[in-house]
Amino acid sequence: MFFSRLSSLVLLLALLGSACGASEVAAQVGDTTIDRLALAGLVEDGFGPGSVGATFETQAAVEILDQMVRYEALIDMLAEQGLVAGDDDLESARDKLLVAGLDPEAPAMATLTRWQAAVDLTIAAGESVRAAYEAGSDLVAHDLCTSHILVPSEDEALDLMESLGSGGDFGGLAGAHSQDPGSAARGGSLGCAPIGSFVPTYERAVLGALSEGDELVGPVPSQFGFHVIRIDEPGGVEPVPFDQLGERMPGVMLHLATLTRDITIDPRYGSWDSAVGRVLAPAGPVSADRVNQGS
Repeated sequence: MFFSRLSSLVLLLALLGSACGASEVAAQVGDTTIDRLALAGLVEDGFGPGSVGATFETQAAVEILDQMVRYEALIDMLAEQGLVAGDDDLESARDKLLVAGLDPEAPAMATLTRWQAAVDLTIAAGESVRAAYEAGSDLVAHDLCTSHILVPSEDEALDLMESLGSGGDFGGLAGAHSQDPGSAARGGSLGCAPIGSFVPTYERAVLGALSEGDELVGPVPSQFGFHVIRIDEPGGVEPVPFDQLGERMPGVMLHLATLTRDITIDPRYGSWDSAVGRVLAPAGPVSADRVNQGS
């Protein structure tokens, strides 16, 4: 459920902070800038005092930046329709975070409050949210007809992508390697299902592949492992009417946010994969002082 995912995000970032002052750009999400010093503050507080200036695990910083991109994209999309959180919205969002157990003095509180307010405005489903959905509804007007190969590691998924790119048989590889026995017995096939049937990262990757015209997409992370996904029977359907989205609303709008924003990442922090919909780690290790100083 969306709320449990947001709660996980809150718990992950509860002790994170943001730095003040102007600096260079770490990422650009539509008209929204993600500041390098803000990212450095989140990384430093996440790893503890003194972590800036030392080497740290690149993937952890990438995951933080990935969350920043996702929620700033939602805020940017709503702002495009003239919907911006007001003081009352922010106060209500802050109250929710406090009830969830956040320290009111946590440096990340302001950032998390903005994100929570954007989610709340989305769930309220007002006319601006309707306009944002209808402007991009063609991008999510698909049944998700896919096959997949589920493996434990990203390296294994990359090897499979390479094999498939060299002409390997998807069904055979699924039968031999997939950790999902049910679909493996069917050559990896999951059939067709509407949006809301799969975990968010899987859905976003399928929608991204459809928008890019790709047949294969991966590696796609989820709580189950890493997926290599084949798009089967691609074809559009009539968009779900806005009033019928129901509990799918937040997830669909988060998908639309990253599908419709121009997103660029400073290469020292990684790159944005527009099909998969995630920040990919840079080729080499990243040191915290590079994040902080932009050098």
